[in-house]
Amino acid sequence: MSASRVMFVARHFWPHCAGRHETAAATFELTQRLANWGMQVEVVTPRHGNTWPTEITLGDVKVHRVAAAPRGDWSTQRYVRHLGHWLAERTPRLDAIVCDQLREECRAVTTAIQSGATDAGDGGVTVGVAMSGGWGDDSDETWCQHSRSGRRVLQSCSGLDAVVTDHAKTDRYLVSHGVPAERVCRRPVGFRRPVMVTNEQRMAARRSLRGINLDLTTDSDSRVLLWCGPMMGPASSDSGVGAMVQSARFLAARDQELRIWLLGDGKLRDWVHTELKAEGVRSVVAIPGSFSDMTEIWHSVDAVVLNEDSQLRFTFPETLAAGLPMIVADRPAAREYLQTHFDASILDSLAWYDPAKPSTLRKAFRSVWGDLEMAKQHAFELARDLARRHPMEQEWTFWQSVLRPPSNPNMPNPKTS
Repeated sequence: MSASRVMFVARHFWPHCAGRHETAAATFELTQRLANWGMQVEVVTPRHGNTWPTEITLGDVKVHRVAAAPRGDWSTQRYVRHLGHWLAERTPRLDAIVCDQLREECRAVTTAIQSGATDAGDGGVTVGVAMSGGWGDDSDETWCQHSRSGRRVLQSCSGLDAVVTDHAKTDRYLVSHGVPAERVCRRPVGFRRPVMVTNEQRMAARRSLRGINLDLTTDSDSRVLLWCGPMMGPASSDSGVGAMVQSARFLAARDQELRIWLLGDGKLRDWVHTELKAEGVRSVVAIPGSFSDMTEIWHSVDAVVLNEDSQLRFTFPETLAAGLPMIVADRPAAREYLQTHFDASILDSLAWYDPAKPSTLRKAFRSVWGDLEMAKQHAFELARDLARRHPMEQEWTFWQSVLRPPSNPNMPNPKTS
């Protein structure tokens, strides 16, 4: 039995991943996971630089960069038409096409599915799927509400076989805007079993990162606090990275061995550098940019600050899966996300802070740093419980049911994790 052939459509992909585009990081992880499970996965995405190659291979995933990235309304419409034609030409050899967000690309997928349905070389049918993800202000639902293209994107969903969602609020929104209820599918997100990082592995990861960027230099006694996300929003404590900048001097004063890593890129990057230098803490705060592979980062850090809705797409779930202590901004989206995985007693045990009161971030930091080893043990137990209640196998079963075309009713079992 041949493996299913799936094409993912993404506005952003490698190398713009963790710290730049959370959706790209989440899509990168998902495509690699599906490929490891036995699917033939490809990705189509635009080029964001003139020197970028038109085709690359990442692991077992082939990536096509078909055109320059759109930069405005007119170029977006042109890109969508070009993408629709490109997909239609390849539809006969594909079992499924998946758009990783509710964006203009959904219209291209619908066009390809409809125009290629009668041309499938093996007589099969290509499945069309869109993913509606994100939480709070970063959700695709919010984008549809505030974008001029939102209504047309929602209308195009009626021409797809499935719209994959993360929570009930999105389900209700899609159905109320004309998406047939039978095509809305809730995704059960799976979590991998956590693996305890040994001290030798931690030191090896830190040495490797120091070789990549001297800003990431640490010693055996250093304790690292991580923030990872797009450096966007207002140049003040109202942004996630701004809250970290404002508190950096106070946090560093409490622990001489503390190192703060601010991973990300965006329009605030220069402002972050200037503010940290003015505060006199640039030597203990690293701003190394974005990472496409976070494995060594997770092995190196001791705790993570999560204070942006955008982090809920990738950084938040990966922090949970890595079993790392979290300092969490008390926002509705974060509460809603965690309530889908934990009961109220566990939520209350986390280190929350009020994003409107910067001093509470420092208080939450002290609650974690005061007994960091106990916080790590608690986080690891939570990760193990999460993997037990939300195993990877249930996510694989879900994708089998969504991406399985009528002509390919059986697919191989995933590799043992």
